[in-house]
Amino acid sequence: MVDALNSLNDAIYRLGFQSLADCTANGYVSPAELYQFADDAAKHLSYQVGIFTGLDTSIPVTAGVGVYSLPANHVFTLLAWVAPQAGVGGSNQLLRSTPVGNLFALDNTWATTAGESNRYSLDAGSVGTITLYPLPINSGVLNQICQEYPATVAAGASQLALPSVLQDYLTMAMICGARGKESDSAMPEIASHMKQRLDLMDALIAHLWGPGM
Repeated sequence: MVDALNSLNDAIYRLGFQSLADCTANGYVSPAELYQFADDAAKHLSYQVGIFTGLDTSIPVTAGVGVYSLPANHVFTLLAWVAPQAGVGGSNQLLRSTPVGNLFALDNTWATTAGESNRYSLDAGSVGTITLYPLPINSGVLNQICQEYPATVAAGASQLALPSVLQDYLTMAMICGARGKESDSAMPEIASHMKQRLDLMDALIAHLWGPGM
Protein backbone atom coordinates (compact mmCIF):
# COMPACT_ATOMS: atom_id res chain seq x y z
CA MET A 1 0.00 0.00 0.00
CA VAL A 2 1.23 3.50 -0.89
CA ASP A 3 0.08 6.66 0.89
CA ALA A 4 0.18 9.89 -1.11
CA LEU A 5 0.42 11.80 2.18
CA ASN A 6 3.92 10.36 2.65
CA SER A 7 4.81 11.50 -0.85
CA LEU A 8 3.42 14.97 -0.14
CA ASN A 9 5.44 15.29 3.07
CA ASP A 10 8.55 14.34 1.09
CA ALA A 11 7.78 16.58 -1.88
CA ILE A 12 7.15 19.80 0.03
CA TYR A 13 10.74 19.95 1.29
CA ARG A 14 12.08 19.23 -2.17
CA LEU A 15 9.92 22.10 -3.42
CA GLY A 16 11.45 24.57 -0.95
CA PHE A 17 8.84 24.68 1.81
CA GLN A 18 9.63 24.44 5.50
CA SER A 19 6.50 22.52 6.40
CA LEU A 20 3.02 21.59 5.25
CA ALA A 21 1.73 24.74 6.96
CA ASP A 22 4.26 26.84 5.01
CA CYS A 23 3.09 25.22 1.76
CA THR A 24 -0.55 25.84 2.66
CA ALA A 25 -0.07 29.49 3.66
CA ASN A 26 2.59 30.73 1.27
CA GLY A 27 2.95 28.21 -1.49
CA TYR A 28 3.01 28.69 -5.23
CA VAL A 29 1.40 25.26 -5.25
CA SER A 30 -1.18 24.06 -2.72
CA PRO A 31 -1.42 20.67 -1.00
CA ALA A 32 -4.68 20.10 -2.90
CA GLU A 33 -2.83 20.59 -6.18
CA LEU A 34 -0.10 18.18 -5.09
CA TYR A 35 -2.75 15.57 -4.34
CA GLN A 36 -4.24 16.28 -7.78
CA PHE A 37 -0.86 15.63 -9.42
CA ALA A 38 -0.70 12.31 -7.57
CA ASP A 39 -4.24 11.48 -8.67
CA ASP A 40 -3.36 12.30 -12.29
CA ALA A 41 -0.35 9.99 -12.02
CA ALA A 42 -2.51 7.17 -10.63
CA LYS A 43 -5.05 7.60 -13.41
CA HIS A 44 -2.18 7.54 -15.92
CA LEU A 45 -0.97 4.24 -14.46
CA SER A 46 -4.44 2.75 -14.73
CA TYR A 47 -4.15 3.10 -18.53
CA GLN A 48 -0.43 2.69 -18.99
CA VAL A 49 0.11 -0.54 -17.07
CA GLY A 50 -1.91 -3.43 -15.69
CA ILE A 51 -1.34 -2.59 -12.03
CA PHE A 52 -4.88 -1.59 -10.98
CA THR A 53 -6.93 -4.70 -11.68
CA GLY A 54 -9.90 -6.23 -9.95
CA LEU A 55 -12.82 -8.63 -10.25
CA ASP A 56 -16.15 -6.93 -10.93
CA THR A 57 -19.38 -8.85 -10.35
CA SER A 58 -21.73 -5.87 -10.23
CA ILE A 59 -23.55 -6.38 -13.55
CA PRO A 60 -26.60 -8.68 -13.56
CA VAL A 61 -27.33 -10.29 -16.92
CA THR A 62 -30.97 -10.45 -18.01
CA ALA A 63 -32.24 -12.90 -20.62
CA GLY A 64 -32.90 -11.07 -23.88
CA VAL A 65 -30.78 -8.01 -23.00
CA GLY A 66 -27.41 -7.72 -24.69
CA VAL A 67 -26.05 -4.25 -23.78
CA TYR A 68 -24.96 -3.27 -20.27
CA SER A 69 -23.40 -0.19 -18.70
CA LEU A 70 -19.88 -0.71 -17.42
CA PRO A 71 -18.80 0.28 -13.89
CA ALA A 72 -17.78 3.91 -13.47
CA ASN A 73 -14.17 2.95 -12.67
CA HIS A 74 -13.82 0.61 -15.67
CA VAL A 75 -10.84 1.11 -17.98
CA PHE A 76 -10.62 -2.14 -19.93
CA THR A 77 -11.93 -5.69 -19.71
CA LEU A 78 -9.15 -8.26 -19.58
CA LEU A 79 -11.32 -11.36 -19.14
CA ALA A 80 -15.08 -11.89 -18.92
CA TRP A 81 -17.53 -14.71 -18.38
CA VAL A 82 -21.22 -15.13 -17.61
CA ALA A 83 -22.10 -17.12 -14.50
CA PRO A 84 -25.68 -18.45 -14.72
CA GLN A 85 -28.21 -17.58 -12.09
CA ALA A 86 -28.86 -20.35 -9.57
CA GLY A 87 -31.82 -22.47 -10.61
CA VAL A 88 -31.71 -21.18 -14.18
CA GLY A 89 -30.39 -23.13 -17.19
CA GLY A 90 -27.05 -22.45 -18.80
CA SER A 91 -23.41 -22.91 -17.93
CA ASN A 92 -20.41 -20.74 -17.15
CA GLN A 93 -19.47 -19.18 -20.47
CA LEU A 94 -16.07 -17.64 -21.07
CA LEU A 95 -16.53 -14.69 -23.42
CA ARG A 96 -14.16 -13.91 -26.29
CA SER A 97 -13.33 -10.25 -26.94
CA THR A 98 -14.66 -9.38 -30.40
CA PRO A 99 -14.70 -5.98 -32.21
CA VAL A 100 -18.04 -5.01 -33.69
CA GLY A 101 -16.68 -5.34 -37.24
CA ASN A 102 -15.95 -8.99 -36.57
CA LEU A 103 -19.45 -9.51 -35.20
CA PHE A 104 -20.87 -8.30 -38.52
CA ALA A 105 -18.49 -10.63 -40.38
CA LEU A 106 -19.53 -13.51 -38.15
CA ASP A 107 -23.29 -12.92 -38.25
CA ASN A 108 -25.04 -10.18 -40.21
CA THR A 109 -27.98 -10.34 -37.79
CA TRP A 110 -25.75 -10.52 -34.71
CA ALA A 111 -27.71 -7.82 -32.86
CA THR A 112 -30.82 -10.02 -32.70
CA THR A 113 -29.30 -13.50 -32.60
CA ALA A 114 -30.10 -15.26 -29.31
CA GLY A 115 -28.24 -18.06 -27.53
CA GLU A 116 -25.75 -18.62 -24.75
CA SER A 117 -23.42 -15.63 -24.95
CA ASN A 118 -19.84 -16.50 -25.88
CA ARG A 119 -18.45 -13.14 -27.02
CA TYR A 120 -18.33 -9.55 -25.79
CA SER A 121 -17.62 -6.27 -27.55
CA LEU A 122 -16.57 -2.93 -26.07
CA ASP A 123 -17.20 -0.96 -29.27
CA ALA A 124 -20.54 -2.36 -30.49
CA GLY A 125 -22.58 -0.05 -28.26
CA SER A 126 -22.13 3.46 -26.93
CA VAL A 127 -19.07 4.49 -24.93
CA GLY A 128 -19.14 2.97 -21.46
CA THR A 129 -21.10 -0.14 -22.40
CA ILE A 130 -20.37 -3.80 -23.04
CA THR A 131 -22.34 -5.86 -25.58
CA LEU A 132 -22.87 -9.61 -25.25
CA TYR A 133 -23.27 -11.90 -28.27
CA PRO A 134 -25.47 -13.81 -28.80
CA LEU A 135 -28.27 -12.15 -26.82
CA PRO A 136 -28.28 -14.11 -23.56
CA ILE A 137 -31.12 -16.60 -23.15
CA ASN A 138 -30.37 -17.11 -19.45
CA SER A 139 -30.10 -14.67 -16.58
CA GLY A 140 -26.93 -14.57 -14.53
CA VAL A 141 -24.01 -12.33 -13.57
CA LEU A 142 -21.34 -10.83 -15.81
CA ASN A 143 -17.94 -11.39 -14.21
CA GLN A 144 -15.06 -9.25 -15.42
CA ILE A 145 -11.41 -8.98 -14.56
CA CYS A 146 -10.81 -5.34 -15.35
CA GLN A 147 -8.25 -2.63 -15.41
CA GLU A 148 -9.79 -0.01 -13.16
CA TYR A 149 -9.40 3.59 -12.10
CA PRO A 150 -8.32 3.85 -8.48
CA ALA A 151 -10.37 6.02 -6.15
CA THR A 152 -9.59 9.74 -6.32
CA VAL A 153 -6.46 10.68 -4.38
CA ALA A 154 -7.17 13.54 -1.98
CA ALA A 155 -6.57 14.67 1.58
CA GLY A 156 -8.11 12.08 3.89
CA ALA A 157 -8.29 9.54 1.05
CA SER A 158 -4.66 9.28 0.11
CA GLN A 159 -3.97 5.54 0.10
CA LEU A 160 -3.49 3.60 -3.11
CA ALA A 161 -3.26 -0.15 -3.63
CA LEU A 162 0.25 0.02 -5.05
CA PRO A 163 3.42 -1.82 -4.02
CA SER A 164 5.34 0.26 -1.47
CA VAL A 165 8.35 0.33 -3.80
CA LEU A 166 6.37 2.78 -5.96
CA GLN A 167 6.05 5.42 -3.23
CA ASP A 168 8.58 7.63 -5.02
CA TYR A 169 6.47 7.52 -8.20
CA LEU A 170 3.88 9.78 -6.56
CA THR A 171 6.59 12.02 -5.09
CA MET A 172 8.11 12.55 -8.52
CA ALA A 173 4.66 13.21 -10.01
CA MET A 174 4.05 15.92 -7.42
CA ILE A 175 7.41 17.57 -8.08
CA CYS A 176 6.91 17.32 -11.84
CA GLY A 177 3.49 18.96 -11.61
CA ALA A 178 4.59 21.67 -9.19
CA ARG A 179 7.70 22.68 -11.12
CA GLY A 180 5.81 22.56 -14.41
CA LYS A 181 3.06 24.83 -13.13
CA GLU A 182 3.18 28.36 -14.52
CA SER A 183 4.43 30.54 -11.68
CA ASP A 184 7.46 32.54 -10.55
CA SER A 185 8.79 29.30 -9.07
CA ALA A 186 8.42 27.25 -12.23
CA MET A 187 11.45 25.15 -13.19
CA PRO A 188 10.71 23.57 -16.58
CA GLU A 189 14.05 21.76 -16.59
CA ILE A 190 13.20 20.03 -13.28
CA ALA A 191 9.71 19.20 -14.52
CA SER A 192 11.20 17.72 -17.70
CA HIS A 193 13.74 15.70 -15.71
CA MET A 194 11.03 14.30 -13.43
CA LYS A 195 8.87 13.47 -16.43
CA GLN A 196 11.73 11.43 -17.90
CA ARG A 197 12.09 9.59 -14.59
CA LEU A 198 8.37 8.84 -14.57
CA ASP A 199 8.54 7.55 -18.14
CA LEU A 200 11.38 5.23 -17.15
CA MET A 201 9.37 3.96 -14.19
CA ASP A 202 6.37 3.42 -16.50
CA ALA A 203 8.51 1.09 -18.59
CA LEU A 204 9.76 -0.78 -15.51
CA ILE A 205 6.25 -1.12 -14.08
CA ALA A 206 4.92 -2.40 -17.42
CA HIS A 207 7.72 -4.97 -17.51
CA LEU A 208 6.88 -6.21 -14.00
CA TRP A 209 3.08 -5.95 -13.97
CA GLY A 210 2.25 -6.02 -17.67
CA PRO A 211 1.25 -3.32 -20.16
CA GLY A 212 -2.04 -1.51 -20.05
CA MET A 213 -4.94 -1.59 -22.47
